[in-house]
Amino acid sequence: MAAEGLDASGKSAGLEQLARWIERKGRRVEIVPWQPSRTVRRAAQSPRGRVWLTPRVAALLGAADARRLARREIQPQLDRGTVVLADRYAWTAVAREGARGLDLDWASALYEGCPAPDLVLFYRQEPAVALRRALATRPGEIRAAAIGSPLGAFLRDLDAAYRELAAAASAPAAKPWLVAVVELDAREPSSSLERRARDAVRPLLASAHSRNARSAPGEAVA
Repeated sequence: MAAEGLDASGKSAGLEQLARWIERKGRRVEIVPWQPSRTVRRAAQSPRGRVWLTPRVAALLGAADARRLARREIQPQLDRGTVVLADRYAWTAVAREGARGLDLDWASALYEGCPAPDLVLFYRQEPAVALRRALATRPGEIRAAAIGSPLGAFLRDLDAAYRELAAAASAPAAKPWLVAVVELDAREPSSSLERRARDAVRPLLASAHSRNARSAPGEAVA
């Protein structure tokens, strides 16, 4: 399962609560945070790297890093029957590429090889709220004013990309994968968000338990 959405949406806290609840059901749980591409970050810090690091090249490098993360940290956990909760996942990467001006379908196709989540919890947050949270962490009014306008525009584009991915997720040709989505409004009380997330996950746990009961000894059940 994956939790996606802007900052200040309650996504990480909600995922942590969900993990503890699943553990009380007797399942192993691992929360995997989405890490920005180290390859892209190193290239952006190098004068030579910035020359060839176009948005499309950066997207390709970021997707390659994501595939390595999935192969080394996510798939082995799934093979052991662990419930993996991704604190942001491929939608975040795709939405960021869309906010940078790349085609969403093209960017989505880069992540088709990553394990598909059983469910996406999409925490909706107003871009203005996310912007205020981001600026509050940056010292100095001058610096905040300097980055406020471009960051605000980026967050609006990011939110639009998230919403487009959510709207298309149930279509037969959905990219990166066809996936169930539960939209959670950050303005709701945290107790309501927690209850709705549990209600969405409960059938998946029951289905996995049923498959496990029918599995032969030693068979891994994701």
